[in-house]
Amino acid sequence: MVRKISSTKVRLGAIVLLAFAVLAVAGSGVSAGDGCDKVKGTFTLEPVSGPTCTSSVGICAAGTYTGDLAGTAFFTGTSLIATVDTPTTSVVFLTGDNLFQTPGGQLTTKDAIALQTTGQGKFTELDTVIAGTGEWAGATGSFRANGTFNTTTGGEGNYLGEICFP
Repeated sequence: MVRKISSTKVRLGAIVLLAFAVLAVAGSGVSAGDGCDKVKGTFTLEPVSGPTCTSSVGICAAGTYTGDLAGTAFFTGTSLIATVDTPTTSVVFLTGDNLFQTPGGQLTTKDAIALQTTGQGKFTELDTVIAGTGEWAGATGSFRANGTFNTTTGGEGNYLGEICFP
């Protein structure tokens, strides 16, 4: 059995569909990721000591980055915190400043790191973007990094996140 649909209902349905289409197109440019770029890549780290390392906790590293943050970086530790669990886990919390030098300018991050002080020195960290120059001017966002770092042998890892632009 075919049911007759009034032309008013057809027009109303068409208007609703058109409204959804307009909102979908307009909304696609207003997503949470608008003006943001995903970043990912790999890095190697070399420990730095002596007068070049101005860290109050004695931990500095020079990095070579590939991928979206291709260039070099220099990390300076600002705090090192052991917890009640450190004797069991060998994990400490390290914070610091990281200055990335890329062909397009500089990017500065504040880093919060959970670092295992035994074995390969496994770590995971969150880098929060706080400043930039050149193509990084006005940048915000964050990325996480995972890898290994030993203050004697260095290390390596990968990063993944999102950097947003004004």
